[in-house]
Amino acid sequence: MPWLMLKRTLTLLITTYSLLAIGSKPVTKDSISGNFDLGLNFTQNTEKTFQFHNVAFLKYQKGRSNLNLENNIAFISKTGEDELLNKGEQNLKYSFDAKNLDANITIQHLYDISRSIKNRYTSGVGISYNFTNKDHRKISIGLSALREKEFPLNGEQKLQNRISSNFNLIIKITKNITLNTINYYQPNIDKIGDFRWKSNIAFRVNLSNYFLLNINSRFNYESFPEEGIPESDYQLINSISYTF
Repeated sequence: MPWLMLKRTLTLLITTYSLLAIGSKPVTKDSISGNFDLGLNFTQNTEKTFQFHNVAFLKYQKGRSNLNLENNIAFISKTGEDELLNKGEQNLKYSFDAKNLDANITIQHLYDISRSIKNRYTSGVGISYNFTNKDHRKISIGLSALREKEFPLNGEQKLQNRISSNFNLIIKITKNITLNTINYYQPNIDKIGDFRWKSNIAFRVNLSNYFLLNINSRFNYESFPEEGIPESDYQLINSISYTF
């Protein structure tokens, strides 16, 4: 029954994606943009953890199609331990824009030793709706169907089906300061009570035409983490971003 529900969700999303070309917004100019971030990350759960954070993001836009590439790597130093750990996330996302309704296909690879995740591979298809897309304020919601294959450090591999819903709000507070907040709710449709909640609040301060100061606050909650791993963790990330 859960797999049937996922198939129906995928059918709905793909059908919506096919209809997006009808009434799509005017074609925009082709462009390439991106950013490189360097920063420090502090995490507090069962122990204090410091991380060196590096993000590379590239966006290619051709007409109404967008291709996003992101590589996020962190080197971890835990209190009382000499060994450096590392975690990372790689994302590939294709999206098609049509007026206020967008469709996307995503592929993700994640590894996080601090949460006992050796490798997690995720593929998904989804849609998002923009309530408003003005220069000073953007509000959108999204819905995706996800398929995950996870290899924990200990134990057997897991194959999971999840639904991901998100709410995104961007507000330009002043000419040089922007607030960006996004929340994800990701229940496992195969297991009642198994869900993830992710929240991210970021302040971006323009230092110049090419440099930004980013202050990010992240909260993660997982109802069924690996044994010995806390259900929640909090991260504070300060970074300098070069944009182009």
